Amino acid sequence: MNHQTLPAFNYLNIFVNTSDSFQVCYVTFFKLFKFYWPDCPYPIVLNTETIDYKYEGLKITCSKVSFGESSRLGWSECLMRALDRIETPYILYLQEDYFLEAPVRADVLRYLLDEMKAPNIGAIRLSGTDGVGPFHEIGSTLIVEVDKGAKWRLSLQAALWKKSLLRALIRKHETPWQLESYGSFRTRRFKEKICSVNREIFSVPGNEIFPYTPTGVIAGRWVQSIVEPLFVRHKINIDFSVRGFHVPGKRTKKRKSFLLRVVDRIRSLF
Repeated sequence: MNHQTLPAFNYLNIFVNTSDSFQVCYVTFFKLFKFYWPDCPYPIVLNTETIDYKYEGLKITCSKVSFGESSRLGWSECLMRALDRIETPYILYLQEDYFLEAPVRADVLRYLLDEMKAPNIGAIRLSGTDGVGPFHEIGSTLIVEVDKGAKWRLSLQAALWKKSLLRALIRKHETPWQLESYGSFRTRRFKEKICSVNREIFSVPGNEIFPYTPTGVIAGRWVQSIVEPLFVRHKINIDFSVRGFHVPGKRTKKRKSFLLRVVDRIRSLF
């Protein structure tokens, strides 16, 4: 297996979590990333399984966490392996379908990164529309704390994370939904605060820090209302028929049996 150490720049890596099956998103993601954040100073880690990918003008390293494996690793195990190889204490967590729609507020991001260096802050969610509260003021005009009892305290939308905290919250058997759901419960055991940007400021159009609409792909299919107008505006040509468009309410995967769901929940308690 490839156990390379992933690159570091000061304190932060841009961490784009993905899988090889979403390779169709890469060129669009990075084209928009470069267009709206052309002077990004941070190295980018693309958490692939076996693929090596480059985009001109961007410093991308692919983790290739499954390279040499005889069987496919689960989503959470891929995430764990990649985080274990990153040297920086902080990451900006993204996924391959968080398609930028406007310039990144790099000045605010730098300020928030300084806030992250406080010992009691473990994450700052960057979307002003991300999740529900309640929220608590912590003496800052820009960020608030997400209540410890909040159902979706852990969110996989764009966020600054203390790498060690995110790594401690992951369980190898979990899906992304389970990590958000059960992981939110596990965050209560840690002293670090999970914070969010102030929604009264950063949900206002034009004030978003990392402006994207969650999310461009749902259940493996394109979200037509998001991707079509954005891709047309940027002259991005994609054959949408290959994946098709997401139909809200339509289940695309067979649900686990009740017994297996109970077993998963028990495993996730620890």
